[in-house]
Amino acid sequence: MKVLRTLSEYRWPIYLGGLLAMTIGASGVLVWVATRPDSPRPIKGYYEAARSWDADEAVADASRQLGWVVKYELPADVPHYRGMPRPIDVRVADRDGKPVSGLAGSLFAIRPSDTRLNQSGDLTELPQRPGSYRTLVRLDEPGAWEIRIDARQQALRFVHTARLTVPRGGER
Repeated sequence: MKVLRTLSEYRWPIYLGGLLAMTIGASGVLVWVATRPDSPRPIKGYYEAARSWDADEAVADASRQLGWVVKYELPADVPHYRGMPRPIDVRVADRDGKPVSGLAGSLFAIRPSDTRLNQSGDLTELPQRPGSYRTLVRLDEPGAWEIRIDARQQALRFVHTARLTVPRGGER
């Protein structure tokens, strides 16, 4: 009975001490998780990207005002083997439907669910099809990928972002 009476008399200090101990314990767990060698790292160059956000948004707005239509395609006639790069075809047409030739730049394939799978490749214009470009990137995982192109045509910079769904299967 004496223990229960002592607990009853000192219950508020015991509650406060327990809350303090839980807070210290939770903070310790957060520090341990954040400092492990395999913990996720921030996006590379995030500070520089934040500083240039206004300029990048102005380029994206200018690209939208051009009215160019971009279509992405995984060619069905090219076999795909897991672990090997696969082609992505990009067709760019102006607002009147005429092909846009002379672009030079890169395509970025971004996997939102796992940034370790991100890929990039240089765009190469296909000589037999004006306004059509091809690049090779490794897209092994089925599902949604974010595809971005950053290309230049002389002094004009064009950027575009879209979602591409990689189908399950299709390997040979």
